[in-house]
Amino acid sequence: MIDKRIRLAQLNRMIILILLVSALTSSFSSCSDNEIGPLSQLSFSRDTVLFDTVFTQMGSHTEAFLIRNTGSQPVQISRVYLGGASASSYRFNINGYPGGTNNMVEDIEIEGNDSMYVFVEVTIDPNNGTAPLIYEDSLVVEVGNAYKRAMLVSFGQDAIYFYPTDTLSGSNIPYSIIPCDMVWTAEKPYVIVGWAVVDSDCKLTIQPGTRIHFFNNGALWVYQDATIRVLGERENPVVFQGTRLEYKYRNDPGQWDRILINEGSTQNVIRNAVIKNGFIGLQCDNYKAIANNPGTPNQLTLENVIIQNMSGLGIYTNNYNLTGYNLLINNCGQYSAAFAYGGNIKLYHSTIVNYWSRSIRNFPALFMNNFYATQTNLLSQPLSANFYNCIVYGNAETEIGWDSVTASTMQFRFDHCLIKMHPDISTVNTNRFYEIVKNADPKFSDSYNQDFRVKQGSSAIDKGDPSFVTSHNNELLFDLKGANRLWTGKPDLGAYEYP
Repeated sequence: MIDKRIRLAQLNRMIILILLVSALTSSFSSCSDNEIGPLSQLSFSRDTVLFDTVFTQMGSHTEAFLIRNTGSQPVQISRVYLGGASASSYRFNINGYPGGTNNMVEDIEIEGNDSMYVFVEVTIDPNNGTAPLIYEDSLVVEVGNAYKRAMLVSFGQDAIYFYPTDTLSGSNIPYSIIPCDMVWTAEKPYVIVGWAVVDSDCKLTIQPGTRIHFFNNGALWVYQDATIRVLGERENPVVFQGTRLEYKYRNDPGQWDRILINEGSTQNVIRNAVIKNGFIGLQCDNYKAIANNPGTPNQLTLENVIIQNMSGLGIYTNNYNLTGYNLLINNCGQYSAAFAYGGNIKLYHSTIVNYWSRSIRNFPALFMNNFYATQTNLLSQPLSANFYNCIVYGNAETEIGWDSVTASTMQFRFDHCLIKMHPDISTVNTNRFYEIVKNADPKFSDSYNQDFRVKQGSSAIDKGDPSFVTSHNNELLFDLKGANRLWTGKPDLGAYEYP
């Protein structure tokens, strides 16, 4: 099971990843915002107040916590108020004083080594399908010009919520265990707070149209020897995204953490799905290989999957076997796809692009290597990476990169692909580059709005090898939108067929 099987090396790796996530995304718990002077004597018994009731029958709930004065001198609190003021769904009472219509109490003194009770109530209509999935606010305590706050978090819609029941030893990851062999349906949305874990020897099946939402640093972890099967339909995909559903957050990256899939299963499938607005879309880690014991089989098959708006990486693998058909990976702060430490990668009719503009990007859209560096060792595993009828493009000078060590083999091949690469990269080696279109503009319909269908006159039109389609007819005859690839006899490159 999860706590017993994680080794020290895995924990160290997860700690590094969590620290990186913390630097890139907002923290799950609140802390002091401007703690100086007398304010430093005050503390909350709960920095994050989680209203963990699913409001199916009743729309209100009350939670209590303490404001403590840990010093020996009294502290004069200028005011206590809710960040949302009168528009907040929350109400509070502190030491018998209600917040009133403006949700504020002024001029309260708390004696040295004393405490005050705060009672917070929230009223939500859980059956309002247009309500937010998560209601957030904060209780702010102000002393002079300094302040600190406790976060208030409650669930809005009548959804199925997974919130942490434990913390992973050694890493401070809050997690919950998903019931074994659970089937998620489209009847209600699923909301993950913290990390939701598919445990060893269990399977999670996700049916068409299911909506999965992650709160802040939330993640889905398919642990060693567990299996995930996402079975969306072309017109009814499964969607993974954050809990902020307002229009302005529709393309906002970094709202949640990642989908992490470990080794041990050969039955992992994600079909007809959209994964958006997180830190890492898909991370496939073979921990046994990292421990220099790569014998366990591992496999993920992707069909008709869109991964976009990731503040880190779209797909990141470590010594994994991955096959993809009709993939679109775009708009990532680092790599759109990084295939590291070997493995067996096969991508057909996929569009791997990057037009990230929120910060400086020093990474190509696609990267490959055959090694993994620890503090004491340089481990290597053979890499075989093949790309058939694909597009690799973006707004950088070169959008492919690779690195290797001689201790293991490094084989990759772009077969009938359009690639943006540095002009100095030679393509005469047909074992690596065969029938490619180099540095020609694919003429995407609207890259700014993430429409990566090609327009008339694109160099990708009719440049594909039809044998790749016919040999994988069930997966490739129809493109990401459902258009027949062989209507002209020769397919276009990438995930979309023109027109």
